[in-house]
Amino acid sequence: MTQMKLAIRAMALCLIAIAMSLFSATAIGAQEVPPVPTVPVVEVPPPAPAPDMRGLPFNSGSGRRVVYSMEQQRVWWVEENGAVVHTYLVSGRYKTPGEGTYRVFSKSRYTTSIGGGASMQWMVRFAQGRGAAIGFHSIPVNRRGQPLQSEDELGSYRSHGCVRQSNWNAALLYEWAQVGTQVVVVK
Repeated sequence: MTQMKLAIRAMALCLIAIAMSLFSATAIGAQEVPPVPTVPVVEVPPPAPAPDMRGLPFNSGSGRRVVYSMEQQRVWWVEENGAVVHTYLVSGRYKTPGEGTYRVFSKSRYTTSIGGGASMQWMVRFAQGRGAAIGFHSIPVNRRGQPLQSEDELGSYRSHGCVRQSNWNAALLYEWAQVGTQVVVVK
């Protein structure tokens, strides 16, 4: 269920509760109805994704790790025992950051692009590029809050260097990949 649907349902339930309290107060002859406290909208993540065992690249390391295939524009999360717990499409840049084994070295809940033209969430940095770190993050939005690509466009080369993910996958990876987690980048 999307955030918008959850927010709409929460608002509808609040309106129903208000209407019922007004009706019952009027029905029993009450003079005043105490105000109904507002309920904050809480971000509720979707259910955990079902594991997808599609094509973990051969020779993609061992142990607990994130595997990123530049050609497939796909990421896999692999547990210590070799089990793939999640995989999905992403949007990176061709041949960036380069094949190799890296480690997550920092994370930020919010960040901006160089120059500040775009902002993104859930940054998980694992490599150094020319003048900036490279990491996994949500699809960036411009200064007007408009996404720079749609989730339907994930799986294509669209980035300037980092690896773009849906907001949900970015938030989940932010929690799953701690500082020190191995990141294996393959062709």
